[in-house]
Formats: sequence, structure tokens, C-alpha cells
Amino acid sequence: MTENIITTDNPLTAAQQATLSGILSVLIPADERRGLQSANELDLVVYINEQSPEFVPALIQILETFDDQFAALAESERHQLVDEYSKSQSDLFNALLFHTFACYYQDDRVLEAIGMNADPPFPRGNEIESGDLSLLDPVLKRPRLYRT
Repeated sequence: MTENIITTDNPLTAAQQATLSGILSVLIPADERRGLQSANELDLVVYINEQSPEFVPALIQILETFDDQFAALAESERHQLVDEYSKSQSDLFNALLFHTFACYYQDDRVLEAIGMNADPPFPRGNEIESGDLSLLDPVLKRPRLYRT
């Protein structure tokens, strides 16, 4: 019967996911005037699984610090608890903040809302003729910068 179990890449329980959502909405709240969504609208867990899977145990440790009812608290209460945590566990909090910002500011919707183009910058206005190796001449003229 266990062969019919569907697994998931999400290492968090439902309560931990709700807590994470509550924390993220405190860290980066939505700004309707500027068209910016809250950080809780992004899938931080997928980002961490792909970019920094070694952070998952620390993330779980952070989430276990908060009560299961954290997500149901008023925004001001959540803000106060997150602020207290940021002061008592600054290393873990800063790591969470780093991953949150990295995930948030890579989202196409956020980039467009802040006036950045979400497309890669290279294809626009940078025409390079195929096979034109003369562009490497300045590099080839440089002295060696490494040890042999």
C-alpha cells in the first residue's frame, strides 16, 4: 500500500507553512499602490530547495520557534514577535532575510513593478556578428594574471 503514496518536495508541515507565510508577510508586506505583492505570495520553499537546500534544517528550526497559532495573530503581534526573534537569533534571521530578498527580487512580477525589465539584458541592443573573434583581442593582449 505504501507504493501509492504521493511524495512532495516540501519539507514543511501545514502549520510550518502557515507560520512561514505569516513571517514573510511581515518581512515584505504587499504594497498595492506600487503593485508589489507580499513575500508570502512567492514560493520561498521551492527557491530554497533549488538554491540552498542546506538551509532547510535552519528554516525548520526558525519556524519551530514560533507558536502554531502565529499565522492567526494580528499583523502587529506578528511584527512584534518577528522583531524580537530578529534580535535574539540574528544569524538565523539574517539568513532567512537573505533568502527571502533573493527570492523576492528575482520574481518577474516584482522586477516589473519596480521598473526593471524581467528579461535577460543581453539580447536587447547587443548585436554580435557570429564568428567575430576580434572582440577577444583586448583580452588576449592582457598579461597573464594567474600563477603557472
